[in-house]
Amino acid sequence: MKILHTNFHKGWGGQSNRILIVCRELQRKGHDVILATPSGSELAKRAHAEGIGTFEKARFLRGFSPRGLWGDLRSLGSLLKEGKFDIIHTHGSQDSWALALALIGLRDRPFLLRTKHNIFPIKDHFANRWLYGRAAQKIVCISRAIMEYCAGKSYLHPENLVLIHSAVNADLYGNGNREEVRKELGWEGKYVLGIIGRLRPEKGHRILFQAIHNIKDRIPELALLVSGTGTLYQNLQDYARELHISERVRFLGFREDIPNILASLDLFVMPSYSEGLGTAALEAAAARLPIIASNVGGIPDIIEDGKTGLLVPAGDPRALAQAIQFCHNNREKAGTFGTRARERILKDFSEKALGEKNERLYQSLVTKRNVPSPFSKA
Repeated sequence: MKILHTNFHKGWGGQSNRILIVCRELQRKGHDVILATPSGSELAKRAHAEGIGTFEKARFLRGFSPRGLWGDLRSLGSLLKEGKFDIIHTHGSQDSWALALALIGLRDRPFLLRTKHNIFPIKDHFANRWLYGRAAQKIVCISRAIMEYCAGKSYLHPENLVLIHSAVNADLYGNGNREEVRKELGWEGKYVLGIIGRLRPEKGHRILFQAIHNIKDRIPELALLVSGTGTLYQNLQDYARELHISERVRFLGFREDIPNILASLDLFVMPSYSEGLGTAALEAAAARLPIIASNVGGIPDIIEDGKTGLLVPAGDPRALAQAIQFCHNNREKAGTFGTRARERILKDFSEKALGEKNERLYQSLVTKRNVPSPFSKA
């Protein structure tokens, strides 16, 4: 099959990581895969390094930009006519709209799929009803929570919704150097918590800072490692100073040595308000770390409360602080959480399984060879 994946993000995150895994696995199986992404994106750089073909002429600008969209439609139109793709798989708002519009009028239309990576609401205006309900033949959901949300939309038919969890290469995690990052920070002997992800409001960093403030006197050796970049970088540094915990918190920015960072931790924390699934939690589980996470979105697909980790209500610093203290005071029990979490990853969240599930979905469509019109009645 000839397959086009698209993504509008320039930075790196769970969404980009999933797309790269799928493209890599499909190419390994012998399919012709191309990735359309803005020029210079982190995803494009990593795709180049793995020998995956890229198309970087579409800009997929955020917001409403008629000139930018028109330019994308022209460049994508040429790509689609020349490419003769069997499958187009989009992953975000900008690229989904650009590809859906570029396909209008194409003589031999490929199948269009859209992955919904987050639990953010879909506005029920007529344009989204067309995009999700008619232009796309399948909506791939990365967690049960997203699947249930989409199933509640009258214009999204259950038979067009497909659950495919994200994945992680467990071989990359669990064997990192525990002391390297600790020596870098001067944190030998500390009880180190970690949070990895974009510095954005929905990730719940401020709740975690409040929890640390609440128990800092009860756990003198408590320290927090924050890895990631985002719009709240300066705001969170100021907030740590305001809570008088700045000496316990280190901001590492964007790092590529995630296996070593995870190896340096005693406990992984994910206090998100919203998560499509939680790629960072998958990586932490693969590294055998005990995990405390919010009971939201797709996180319960990964963490079973009291068995592979602890789940707490989102936005509740007191509950989060209590869970941190429990893991600190019960190291053996916490270690059991981590061992069971890795076993779950190996069983249900492998990269091979992710590639195979996408391949089977594509093949089920291509065998039909009958792409419905995006203007036909739903």
